[in-house]
Amino acid sequence: MPYTQRTLPSELQRGPVAQSQATGRVGEQFPQHQQEISTTSLLFGILVEVSVTLLLSDIVGEANEEDQEPHIQEREDVHPDDDEILQNALQKEALALVRYMLRQYNSCQPVTDVDMLSHITGGYRPHFPVILDKACICMQLLFGIDVKEVDTVFHTHVLVIAAGITYDGVLSHVQGMPKTGLLIIVLCIIFTEGGCATEEAIWQVLEKMEVYPDSEHVIFGIPRKLLMEDFVYEQYLEYHQVPGSDPIAYEFRWGPRAYAETTQRKVLEHWAKYSGIDPSSIPTLYEEALQEEQGANTNDSTSLIKE
Repeated sequence: MPYTQRTLPSELQRGPVAQSQATGRVGEQFPQHQQEISTTSLLFGILVEVSVTLLLSDIVGEANEEDQEPHIQEREDVHPDDDEILQNALQKEALALVRYMLRQYNSCQPVTDVDMLSHITGGYRPHFPVILDKACICMQLLFGIDVKEVDTVFHTHVLVIAAGITYDGVLSHVQGMPKTGLLIIVLCIIFTEGGCATEEAIWQVLEKMEVYPDSEHVIFGIPRKLLMEDFVYEQYLEYHQVPGSDPIAYEFRWGPRAYAETTQRKVLEHWAKYSGIDPSSIPTLYEEALQEEQGANTNDSTSLIKE
């Protein structure tokens, strides 16, 4: 069954209190087991604030021209004379921009500042940098798609899968939604859990963003199927019984394709960047990620020399 072709947006706003609380947890000392739990909670605390309460059409409605005009007029009726009203309006503009970016991604087309500005209500165009930043965060967090500027003269951007991964989970014959965002989350959970994560640990984190194992999600379809069939089939994940577990439990590990295409550092930095955490503030994990990458590079160099 093809995945659902709908999605919901995130408010993508982190309050200063949440950030200060997260930063405060970094320096605390925990026993080893508690420290691992704390690190996972720290990195994925941002997911608690990922809201899926906005309307479906706010982000990926495949509206025709007649449907789009009233939507633009409705946005023009908002007057940016109050900070809260302004922030809500800018969020709506960002979601409209995400809708455009997703269409361009599915068409394998780049985006330019000029084109993106044409999708923003005139009164809010002076806020374009803020709107673009919000839209890029949405693309990266929810869909695992990076927006990279490749032409600084005409300000042309390409939309590419993040962290070096080559799979987006979009069926070739449908205009589906990229699933790489969820894959990166799962890979990072596994890394922060010490290289393997139980099913329970995975779902505890995903439920914070209202992704439940057997409930159809507007972006990811049936999440359990996506993880246990698609991601495992594509060799990004491995799924094994926990040795000696009673009752029987299962765990996820990185698969060979994940190791071949990305690194622990890339995955960690991708998520730490948007949770407001400097990876160097979690030195144990970051050092492990760097060592893993350096070891892989050394092995590649040795192989080339032998050849």
